[in-house]
Amino acid sequence: MAKRLEHYEKKRDFRVTSEPSPQAGPARRAGALLFMVHKHDATRLHYDLRLEIEGALASWAIPKGPSYDPAQKRLAVETEDHPLAYADFEGRIPDGEYGGGDSLIWDRGTWQTAPPGQQQQQRANGHLKLVLEGEKLKGLWHLVRTRRAGEKEQWLLFKAKDQWADPAYDVVASRPESVVSGRRITRGPVTARRLRAPHPEPIQLLLQVWSPMRPSPADPQRLGRGPWALEVKYDGYRGLAALSGGRIALQSRDGHDLSTRFPELARALSEITVGEAVIDGVIAAFDERGLASYEALGRPRAQAAYLAFDLLWLEGEDLRRRPLDERRELLESLLSNADPSVRPAERIDGGPKRAIEEARSRGITGVVAKRVGSTYQAGESRDWRRLMVSPTQDVVIAGIEPASAKGAQVGALLVAVREGDGLVYAGRVEAGLTSARRRELWRLLEKDRTPDPPAAGLPRSRDAHWIEPKHVAHVALAGWTEDGRLREATFQGLRTDKSPLECRRERPRAAWGAGRGASGRRRSPSGTR
Repeated sequence: MAKRLEHYEKKRDFRVTSEPSPQAGPARRAGALLFMVHKHDATRLHYDLRLEIEGALASWAIPKGPSYDPAQKRLAVETEDHPLAYADFEGRIPDGEYGGGDSLIWDRGTWQTAPPGQQQQQRANGHLKLVLEGEKLKGLWHLVRTRRAGEKEQWLLFKAKDQWADPAYDVVASRPESVVSGRRITRGPVTARRLRAPHPEPIQLLLQVWSPMRPSPADPQRLGRGPWALEVKYDGYRGLAALSGGRIALQSRDGHDLSTRFPELARALSEITVGEAVIDGVIAAFDERGLASYEALGRPRAQAAYLAFDLLWLEGEDLRRRPLDERRELLESLLSNADPSVRPAERIDGGPKRAIEEARSRGITGVVAKRVGSTYQAGESRDWRRLMVSPTQDVVIAGIEPASAKGAQVGALLVAVREGDGLVYAGRVEAGLTSARRRELWRLLEKDRTPDPPAAGLPRSRDAHWIEPKHVAHVALAGWTEDGRLREATFQGLRTDKSPLECRRERPRAAWGAGRGASGRRRSPSGTR
């Protein structure tokens, strides 16, 4: 067995690739022999047929893939045997490695020879009569050796004239998906030539796809037509990353630079092997319960992660008009071999109701529902809907009340939300403020005192200090009172990535309405309008 897998082992560096080593394989599966087909986008897209024979996977590369038309004889080039564990491998072989590119499990099942039990003899004689019982390939097939070409033997694969034969059925075009993950889109290797080619400045790529798409609030019970893809909503900083020729621009949706604040994430993103890409995602940090929180993000030496949920640009192509699922598949391919701190946002299986129940049981604040097949559109959209499990609200700090007559620490925050062109009082926030945070906020906010109340309806108080409306806080709440006040609000952290202009009252809308904010404009990268 070791000798049969020598060529396989010599061609791969298992410190780099996630392909299984010969020693890592599972024991022989009980029952019938297994077969599978990889859809492999290497130098060019092809299909790898693998048959279990004597404890390993005999393998053939089929450039055009199998055909149900008996008249179509497809070239099949024999390659090195693979370990049995390779039958479970799906992912991206790293760029620069042997066979680099995406490899999906296109089909799998069981097989036998006709008559049974002659796999070694028929292989040696150069004519395998395959009876396949797969999810896509069924019935009798012929695999016939035509000639030897150096180390690679050339064979022909063609369908027998049985009940499954169908000249009109193109199985490759009709069934492009992986039978394991459902992925259909593959991406070939990134060549050194592409990496060396001239690329624009990263900020120019951001300008090509600006501005970001935003979810609109929605009632889970009245979500509208689907189907929907459900993602975890992370409390964190929205960040778009442009990668171009090894350089990076990482900016908030208001055009603030995030690369200097999160240098390790910027470095991890810049190390992704790609010529050009623009990724949309959230920068988050996780607390001791494993939940993303602004509080954790604000801690010194916080271990931040970049949770990517969309891909807007790839190798010179604007992907925004492509369907959501295609963009997601390309994103997963792009991040296949990225640093663990850069990974796709988690998806939740099932419908909106189940997603909300799971989020509630795990303590997740919300879910983002994205309409399957939708495109990426600038601004707020009803194709992305924000479903809150635990309501949250971004508020403007309009004033502070000292904890005591001596001052030096915040007793309560007086906060406001934007209505029309101005700010209106939204309530007091006391819960969630630790002693250290109260002192920290006092030092920060006292520097921005202003003599006049910055919001309408602020309560009269001899102790209140009015604050210039430039600081945004994120709070959790139990809901809103009838007179528009926060109910049971708890401080979660400050948001330096969001403008006070965006702090409008968050209430679910069952139907689409206006929502572009007071100015109707969005800041573009680098702070320009």
